[in-house]
Amino acid sequence: MVEFIEEWFLEQTLGEGSFGDVKLLVHRKTGDEVALKVVNIKDHPDAAEIVQKETQIHRLLTHENIVKFHGSRQEIGVEYLFLEYCSGGELYDMVEPDVGVPIPQAQSYFRQIISAVDYLHGLGITHRDIKPENILLDANGKVKLSDFGFATIFRSRGVERRLDKKCGTLPYVAPEVLVKAYKAQPADIWSCGIVLVALLAGELPWDKPIIGCAPFKSWKEGSVHGMPWDKLDLTALNFIKRILCIQVSKRITIEQILNHQWMNKKTLKCTSPQGEGNPAKKRQKGMSDANLGSLEDSISRICYSQQERFGADNNAKELDSLENIVKEDKHGFSFSQPVGEADMFFLGSQLGSSTQTKNNSPMQRWVKRMTRFFVTISVEDAIKEIVQVLDAWGYNWKVQRKPNMSITVSTVDRRKMQLIFKANVVEMGSQMVLLDFRLSRGDGLEFKRQFLKLKKSLEHIEMKGPTTWPIAIATNSIPS
Repeated sequence: MVEFIEEWFLEQTLGEGSFGDVKLLVHRKTGDEVALKVVNIKDHPDAAEIVQKETQIHRLLTHENIVKFHGSRQEIGVEYLFLEYCSGGELYDMVEPDVGVPIPQAQSYFRQIISAVDYLHGLGITHRDIKPENILLDANGKVKLSDFGFATIFRSRGVERRLDKKCGTLPYVAPEVLVKAYKAQPADIWSCGIVLVALLAGELPWDKPIIGCAPFKSWKEGSVHGMPWDKLDLTALNFIKRILCIQVSKRITIEQILNHQWMNKKTLKCTSPQGEGNPAKKRQKGMSDANLGSLEDSISRICYSQQERFGADNNAKELDSLENIVKEDKHGFSFSQPVGEADMFFLGSQLGSSTQTKNNSPMQRWVKRMTRFFVTISVEDAIKEIVQVLDAWGYNWKVQRKPNMSITVSTVDRRKMQLIFKANVVEMGSQMVLLDFRLSRGDGLEFKRQFLKLKKSLEHIEMKGPTTWPIAIATNSIPS
């Protein structure tokens, strides 16, 4: 399928989606790693325009908190995108359901998210699908905003336009998006606020921002009693109120966010990802990428379009030239399900240097996840145990034995939305099996709840105590 990639080999599939896959590419000589996003245009012609706009926008972006775009290539019926590989996994995986993350960690993540969004808005670009599933972490835990499938230009040559495409993911979307033409910047800020609630409380405040949803109606009427609001201190609650302000004209701006007391509140020290600083001092600077050297040289030989490094003036010119492909869809809703569409399914990671990666075993390149554990029985027995629990819960499931042993599980979450996840069952040695769970489609926090529930049901076979990766892992096949 990718015969043109001569000096790279496909090590594993990172994610699967409706329009294709994302695969991990490793350079044969240097060990450098890149995520290859494969979009099947032949079978999904409606994806062609989406990926074209995504590519044109993403190639302009050079910010430390945005996934790097290295280039693209088009073959007959297939589009290939080369992206930064983010081995830290997705942000939602760091959140304990119904608890959240420590406040210093939430501050660190939120500062970086706001820095990325501020940079986009400075270029006149809006993301329109900000949620934990689209926020990745690199090997050092640094935030990387991803998935620009719904991104568009809202300002060109100093002229700002309102948007009318109803897109995004319902729990995170701003209320005005559902009812009228809307301003881009406040809508993105609202989505960032919902992400912050998830970080601080480990749950979402409502299913969708409409009056028919009781929790949202209570919020609109000024009630801040009950969950998740009872979990927040007064400073955080005040901050959230200003971000999730129903009246768009009074909603807090990014500049006000950066200067808010909560953003600068001193808490117990939390180790910050490398390179993080005060985002207020970094605004609109674009933060150039490090020199990628031989990596980009090798990618450029197989890409028809290689990423360029743009200054502010060149960015403006490039954005102007994109006007002919920026069209608003007026044919109704297009709400995404996490990891379910062509633009949402890759699970990135940090680009590794040759000295770090060329001698790594395949297991060491796995995306870091908290949704895996070891069991002390055989692969077949592990499958029987999992299936028995799934049957008792009334979940749909399907066992796949090739190319690797896995179980695909389908159910609905507490909001009655589709939730699909996969359990890879990997033999690690005598009487030791790894159960590696990955979200395929649905809400990340709901997936995490299902994982913890399933893990508890399987605790009688779980391997207890610290476990190290066996040397034999390097010879085992890697699950897709």
